[in-house]
Amino acid sequence: MKILNIIIGSVFLLSVTASAQEWREFVDQEQYFAINFPGPPEVLEIDYPSEYGVVLPAKTYTYKNDEADYSLTVVDYNEGERLYKELPDRTDEGNNSALYLYDQRAATAFAAHNIRKRGGEITFDAWNHIDMVEGHQLQITHSDGSRTYAGIYLHEGRLYIVEAIVPKGGLPQGLFQQSLSFLDDESLRIRYQLHADGTKVRVPRPEEQPRESAY
Repeated sequence: MKILNIIIGSVFLLSVTASAQEWREFVDQEQYFAINFPGPPEVLEIDYPSEYGVVLPAKTYTYKNDEADYSLTVVDYNEGERLYKELPDRTDEGNNSALYLYDQRAATAFAAHNIRKRGGEITFDAWNHIDMVEGHQLQITHSDGSRTYAGIYLHEGRLYIVEAIVPKGGLPQGLFQQSLSFLDDESLRIRYQLHADGTKVRVPRPEEQPRESAY
């Protein structure tokens, strides 16, 4: 019996190891991020309607397996200023620049609002950060027993919406939520030191190497 238990345990360990080895880091230098996926994601360009009335360029990165539906959406709010200038004036002052500012500053809250609107029991809804890039995390249990694990972050004018939807009884996907990294022009990972007044400074990380996609 002891030998049988050892064999079963070894097979289980090999299975878990093989599954873990499927995860690789995916890097998109044009969108300044790296994130772990269990397989090469499908990449699509989409339109993203903003809260204040412009349609922003965005990309989705998706992968689906038996464990979960994984997705990352990157919205380029840097295009918002130009797009608002092309709209008819919508403010009393005849200047849309304030709407552009509101749109970008509210981007994280707006994305969280849209996720909540899908319904379900919210079991976690709070501030979060990755490398001191401030954001928000949500966990929601839906009527069919499936669960959404979401993280939303705004960095350098880009909104990153990370989501994993797992079926009923599926394993939590918090690690996918937290695997996002923000990159600079040299593909180096960015980390900040955050101060009480809201200002932040980048922390030097001389040991970091440029990120390269494994897919």
